[in-house]
Amino acid sequence: MKPEQLAFEFSHCAVFGGGPLIEWEGKKSELRWRDCYGDAWITLPAPTQLQWKAFFFLLEQSGARNWEMSYSNPNIEDGIGWDFKLTAPGLQIETSGSNAYPGSDSFEPLPGSPFDILATAIGILAGCDIQTLKPPLS
Repeated sequence: MKPEQLAFEFSHCAVFGGGPLIEWEGKKSELRWRDCYGDAWITLPAPTQLQWKAFFFLLEQSGARNWEMSYSNPNIEDGIGWDFKLTAPGLQIETSGSNAYPGSDSFEPLPGSPFDILATAIGILAGCDIQTLKPPLS
């Protein structure tokens, strides 16, 4: 799989606090970030070959292609939601959650969990820890 052949969108947002929406459009070779509740996009530096290599490795390690379509915790009405969509030749991933994550019964992603591995992969491309729910440095 080559970066120019894929597109993805990843969000991890607190209901009352915002959070990152990161997208990659391979045809444009553009990685962008914005707050989930904002409309101002920040274009991030193009990922290096090493960043892409780490992303693809961690994407496979996360097992995201086998995740359920939806995860939810009915005991929490607000909190943090997330969404991940990826399209590439021969691969379609669409999964989301509300206060629940794959590989965890916790309402927060646990370190080393499948979601944490995916978030780390996205963070490597974006150049920041996206689980802090804060924008990258300009």
